[in-house]
Amino acid sequence: MSNAYTSTGSSSLGGTVGSAGLVQKAYDRLIEFQLRATPLIRNMADKTPARQSIPGSSVVLQRYVDLTQQTNTLTETVDPDAVALATPSYTTITLAEYGNAVLVTRALELFSLADVDPAIANIIAFNMADSIDTVAQTVLAAGTNVLRPGSVTSTATLTSSNTFNSATARKVVAKLRTNKAIPRKGNLYAAYIHPEVALDLRAETGVGSWRQPHEYQANDEIWAGEIGSYEGAYYIESPRMFSAKSGAAQTSWTTTTTALAASGATTIAVAASSSSSYSINVGDQVAATGIPANTTVTAIDSTGLIWTLSAAVTSGTVTSGATVTVTPVTKVFNTYFAGQQALSEAVAEEFHVVIGPVVDKLMRQRPLGWYGVAGWAIYRQEALYRVESSASIDYV
Repeated sequence: MSNAYTSTGSSSLGGTVGSAGLVQKAYDRLIEFQLRATPLIRNMADKTPARQSIPGSSVVLQRYVDLTQQTNTLTETVDPDAVALATPSYTTITLAEYGNAVLVTRALELFSLADVDPAIANIIAFNMADSIDTVAQTVLAAGTNVLRPGSVTSTATLTSSNTFNSATARKVVAKLRTNKAIPRKGNLYAAYIHPEVALDLRAETGVGSWRQPHEYQANDEIWAGEIGSYEGAYYIESPRMFSAKSGAAQTSWTTTTTALAASGATTIAVAASSSSSYSINVGDQVAATGIPANTTVTAIDSTGLIWTLSAAVTSGTVTSGATVTVTPVTKVFNTYFAGQQALSEAVAEEFHVVIGPVVDKLMRQRPLGWYGVAGWAIYRQEALYRVESSASIDYV
């Protein structure tokens, strides 16, 4: 007599297993969120309207202009002439609406494995803070005071060797003090730095470097990987600091195309063998017959073999097997040093989560989003410096 049984074997396909389908995949009903960097740039906006006259689409913040120094002596019997006060200088903040929204459906709530309402609220709230922080940093990044390591005079000539160092840190603090910028905490200015840029500062050795005094007096900071306060500034590390492929060109290499790119096309396909041997990133330049000069790569597919270009193929075509020259461009990171009132902000309606009305006939669709009206502007250029540098571990 034979014994019948049902197998509980495994399946790499992830479907039902066993002759009766009794064994199923299990799912964790706790769905985690993406890794997130804490928004912080908006906190720099410590200058806001104090006594705004009326609501408006823009707000003007003014500053008195001091009198010119008068160093001549007075004559006893001569009444000195009066001088006119100078017209106040001003900064204009233009307000704009910002917002985003999603549509939560009844079907999603009924069919979802996890409780989606708290998750959607969390995602919306973070998207609000994340988006507005980027808007504020875009304004901050447009500051006119720029320093670069060494003798570099422009962003386009910054190379992979121009990393952030102690000499640059000392120089930018000296500039802020020369400009009479008011420190943000005690006698310290604020420095917002990317972790990959901070690594180069902490790796410096020798006299006048960050590391030497910390090795002998503050070992705990080395163990924890902290910068702390240094050379007149307190440092805050954040991956939110802007970076872009905007530095100097590096050593070029070539690859070949695998498909025809007709006139007007904005993508090219390249050989797989070259993709595995060399690295290309968004922002690198490409050149070939039919591709306009100074064309850059704006997107790369998941395989790395389809490149989207910043310009369309011109007259003619990029034929299959054509040689494409790739010129990697140095990645440039922003580090911000700021005193008080570097960034200003005006808010007409504070950013908040909005639960929209249910207007569909069967009440199945419920909108949820965020909204606000605000604007930012640099208030005191003399209180803000942007340091542009590369990073030794991520310069391409």
